[in-house]
Amino acid sequence: MFLRRRQFGALAAATVALPWMARGQTANLAALYEAAKKEGELTWYAVPQTSEVAEKMGRTFTARYPGIKVNVVRTTAQVAFQRLNQDLKAGTPNCDVFTSTDLSHFVDLKGRNLLVKYLPAAVAKQDKRVQGMDPDAYFHPSTCFMMGLVYNTKKVTGSAIPSSWTDLVDAKWSGQTVVAHPAYSGAAGAWCIEMRKLFGDGYFKKLAANKAHVGRSTIDAVTSVISGEASISAGPMSLAARSAQRGNPVATLAPKEGPVLILSPSGILANTRRPNASKLFMEWMLGSEDTERISVEEFSVPLRANAKPAPGVLGLGDAKPLLAPTPPQMVVNIPKVIDLWKDAFGV
Repeated sequence: MFLRRRQFGALAAATVALPWMARGQTANLAALYEAAKKEGELTWYAVPQTSEVAEKMGRTFTARYPGIKVNVVRTTAQVAFQRLNQDLKAGTPNCDVFTSTDLSHFVDLKGRNLLVKYLPAAVAKQDKRVQGMDPDAYFHPSTCFMMGLVYNTKKVTGSAIPSSWTDLVDAKWSGQTVVAHPAYSGAAGAWCIEMRKLFGDGYFKKLAANKAHVGRSTIDAVTSVISGEASISAGPMSLAARSAQRGNPVATLAPKEGPVLILSPSGILANTRRPNASKLFMEWMLGSEDTERISVEEFSVPLRANAKPAPGVLGLGDAKPLLAPTPPQMVVNIPKVIDLWKDAFGV
């Protein structure tokens, strides 16, 4: 188990098996599909996936449910959340389903009554260790990846291969590291929270003193390593593994302190104009064989119970230890690590 029961209780603010799951009614997908076809489309604000993967998911959903188009809008977490809030302020219901790497976004939206309470039948198909993220069923984990160490295999070999998060602040890598900015990336924010827990506030000043390059997205951190612009980074292990499989000079590993788990929730906006298409998309995204297959193909961590990741990819029970900020920690600490980051880097 990747988290002990009491640890998962803190992450989910609930027990691993909740009464409402047993009582939840099985969704009538056929009827939901018929209603969704009348709506014809939905708009999905997506953060965890690359644009390529998000578009692939949209096409796959439409192939599964002809007549329903998915309009994909892919940006970084904080940009997506800012855009969503601008939509809400303007009274423009552009987004139907919202997916982000920043758990605090959903705590905020739920607190403002901006999400639909909906328990997809598909939740019962997920690994019990990720069920119950929100005990009130306003949002649910939909994708998962881990942040680990990423390095260029042409530039970094043998004993030089990093093994600890402290390698990012080691002087031998001065000017050769790249990290994502927590003010833009939710995954970077979660990573910063865990680095602060491990190493204290001074870690970010050490990063800055080591002349780390800063990007907006953890995806950029991987592409910078592949191009040789940087030698090592903190980045999505799934993206690095997929890129390596395609022949790029990149590899990834779990540091000795543990990788950082990024559970990305999804929820339906309360002002959606396409409630049925949105519910059908949630059912598909959380529990379909399609999304399980895509997770394996893209080297992500599948969330369906008993699903196996691609060879060489860490599954939910494989990483020990595993670092995972809780939703309350994300809410409280994201602003703090952003301030520490700006103080250290000046941006």
